Amino acid sequence: MKRLLLAAALSIAACSMPSTTVRTTDSRPSLAVEGAPRGSLLFVDGNRIGDAGVYDGQPAVLLVEPGTHVVDVRDTSGKVIFRQTIFVESETKTIQVR
Repeated sequence: MKRLLLAAALSIAACSMPSTTVRTTDSRPSLAVEGAPRGSLLFVDGNRIGDAGVYDGQPAVLLVEPGTHVVDVRDTSGKVIFRQTIFVESETKTIQVR
C-alpha cells in the first residue's frame, strides 16, 4: 500500500505544466552624463535622480520617456552648475558637463 501511494505521488509530481518565459526589452531612450564633478547631483525635469557620476554610461544610463527634458547637474550646495534642455527619441543621449 505504501509503495502504491509513493508511486502515485511521484507520478503526479512528475506531471507538471510546461513553463514559458516571455522577455521584452525596454525600448525607452536613455541619458548618459559624462564629466560630472564628483558629488554632483542629477536632476531631470526638476526631479532629483541621484549622483550624476553614476549615470556615466559605463555601464549605467538613466531611462527616460521620449520627449523634451530639462537636465540639471548641481553641486553639493544645490547650485546649478550645468543646465541643458534636450530632446530624446529612441537612443542614448550623452550629455557633456563642462
